[in-house]
Amino acid sequence: MKLVFLHWVLLFFVLVSSSWGLSSDGLALLALSESLILPSSIKSNWSTSDVTPCTWKGVGCNERNRVISLDLSSSDVSGSVGPEIGRLKYLQDLLLYANNISGLIPIELGNCSMLEQLDLSQNLLSGKIPAPIGNLKKLSLISLYYNSLSGTIPEELFMNQFLEEVYLHGNQLNGSIPFSVGQMTSVRSLWLHDNMLSGVLPGSIGNCTELEELYLLYNQLSGGLPETLSEIKGLKIFDATNNSFTGEIPFSFGKNCKLETFILSFNNIKGEIPPWLGNCRSLQQLGFIKNSLSGRIPTSLGLLSNLTHLLLSQNSLSGPIPPEIGNCRLLQWLELDANQLEGAVPKELANLRTLSRLYLFENRLTGEFPESIWSIQTLESVLMYSNGFTGVIPPNICSGKALRILNLGFNHLSGSIPSNVLECPSLERLILNDNNLSGSIV
Repeated sequence: MKLVFLHWVLLFFVLVSSSWGLSSDGLALLALSESLILPSSIKSNWSTSDVTPCTWKGVGCNERNRVISLDLSSSDVSGSVGPEIGRLKYLQDLLLYANNISGLIPIELGNCSMLEQLDLSQNLLSGKIPAPIGNLKKLSLISLYYNSLSGTIPEELFMNQFLEEVYLHGNQLNGSIPFSVGQMTSVRSLWLHDNMLSGVLPGSIGNCTELEELYLLYNQLSGGLPETLSEIKGLKIFDATNNSFTGEIPFSFGKNCKLETFILSFNNIKGEIPPWLGNCRSLQQLGFIKNSLSGRIPTSLGLLSNLTHLLLSQNSLSGPIPPEIGNCRLLQWLELDANQLEGAVPKELANLRTLSRLYLFENRLTGEFPESIWSIQTLESVLMYSNGFTGVIPPNICSGKALRILNLGFNHLSGSIPSNVLECPSLERLILNDNNLSGSIV
């Protein structure tokens, strides 16, 4: 009987003493804080005398007092993330963005198999993205943007059907976009811009049927755009500015086109502007600057009632400016310069009452410029030089009091220079050279 009593007493003290000690998750966090330098306001709160870390700043627990979240975002944290992070087996959210954390991303992070959100963006991290992160099959968000990460994107990272948001932009990643990108069948946002990625955009991208945002701008991607992009019916934003894509635009969207931004500027795209773009009634920005596009501007673009930016400069477009463009009543920037456009400027452009930038220079436009366009109150920059415009400069050229830059040089304008041009308070630059104008600007 005495032995049984002593056994229970011993067991009681073992249980009590164990309850007095900090939990394993707490010990892991303390070990993590050896390399991860916390500000004093957080460090002083992480007490070794606590039984669990569940009341510590930035720490969240489940009902079993296991750590499921560590949120130290925008907290002036520095140092590096140590391998101890892999000991937090129940961690679901790791949010360390907007700090001064440096060093490598530890491969032990791949042991946090319950992780759903990983945000290490806006730090000073370097080195490669560790392949073991591909083990995190519950991950729905990975955000590593604005660091100094280098190397290739691990094939394993994209082998995840649950990933919904991928933000890897603003690093120094190189190599190709993994073919496994097509396994991210739930991905909605894929931001890969501002890196040094090369090679082609894999055709497997067409398997990402939930994709809404695809940012590829400022890389070194090449080859033709995949026809499989047609399969992504809900695509809203596709920006591939400043790459080396070639060939024609092979994909298309039907009447349910959801595109809001479609920019392929500064590539080597050839062929004609596809008429199906008229189906994209939500389109706000359309940009094909500095490509090798030819043919006429499709009249179907006049169906884009939400369009604010139409940027078609520096191509080989020919034919007239479609009067239907005047139906794009929300247009703010109309840039058609450095093409082979001809004929008269349609008077319907006067319907663009929010237009601030009108670039028509270096074309083959002729005839008189519609006087009604000068009544647009929002005009700020009008560049029409190097054409064949005739007629006179109207007196109401600065009716909006917003005009800053006006270049009408190298045309066939005649008559006298309106005296009230000097009364335009906003005008910063006026160029009228190489015309047949009389009078002077004093």
